[in-house]
Amino acid sequence: MGSRVVVLAASAALALALPAESSADETGKPEASAFASLPWLVGSLAHPLQIELGFTYDDNVTRGLAADEILWDTIYSLNVTTGRTFPISSNLQGIVTGLLTGEAFGKYSGLAHVGASLRAELQYRESASYDAVTYGAFVRGWLDQYNSHLRDGGRYTVGVSARRALTDRIEVYGDVSRSVRRAQSAVWDLTEYSARLNLDYSLGGGTLYALGEFHRGDTVSDGRATLVNVSIAQVFVLDDAFPGDQLFAYRYDAKTWVGMLGYSLPLGHQDSIDIAWRRTQATPTERPDFVTGSLRYVDNQYSIVYLRRF
Repeated sequence: MGSRVVVLAASAALALALPAESSADETGKPEASAFASLPWLVGSLAHPLQIELGFTYDDNVTRGLAADEILWDTIYSLNVTTGRTFPISSNLQGIVTGLLTGEAFGKYSGLAHVGASLRAELQYRESASYDAVTYGAFVRGWLDQYNSHLRDGGRYTVGVSARRALTDRIEVYGDVSRSVRRAQSAVWDLTEYSARLNLDYSLGGGTLYALGEFHRGDTVSDGRATLVNVSIAQVFVLDDAFPGDQLFAYRYDAKTWVGMLGYSLPLGHQDSIDIAWRRTQATPTERPDFVTGSLRYVDNQYSIVYLRRF
């Protein structure tokens, strides 16, 4: 998995669109927009800039399979997001979102990095009914630069999505996507397919959310040059992010499950705080015959993020 920090699921690209002007029909009267009733969109249109400050404890930054390969660290993150909405018709709109991000690690500074991304999405909604489905198609590109220059490179994602309000308090979102990454080292040349389902439940004073993801494709772990690791590795390299530990980064094909539980609490009209737990489990698709025990990595991330909109 490429990302090493929890970024709030509740503050994704759509939350930062700039105000959109209403269109008009042939009579000159304003044309009702199918998107006008969406609280997750309309409520944030007055906030073109969003800043997130986060702290995360990660109990397996190496994504190690064996106990002696697992290392923990703390992560400090800063994300700045802005975007704009482009109305096309009463049922169709485009959204462009830009993100600048930085992560610093408490122990393993080689994992620190800065990145920039641009996301474009086309959305269609049949009507302004609260339970109407919003369909989307999106593409996103990233550029990353690490203290560990083996990881430097870029990536892109393409996918489709759907969002619907089930009740006045419950909303569901899902997407499927394909991601490709290219880096200085072939170990981080990754391709994967994923499916995601997110459920938000408004409690009045805050929002409880749950996220589930399935990924199939390339992932990277760090570990010793053991017979097990060498057997499943497609390519490997001595990792410069863990000096003195003699750990090798190796790429392999895996099935990965991700689960996340979080709670977002508003502190005011423009501030909120988010607490989340994210658990990732990856199992290699190839299993050497001589392995008798469990062959997987498990990673837990516990995060708290302060969010401010301007």
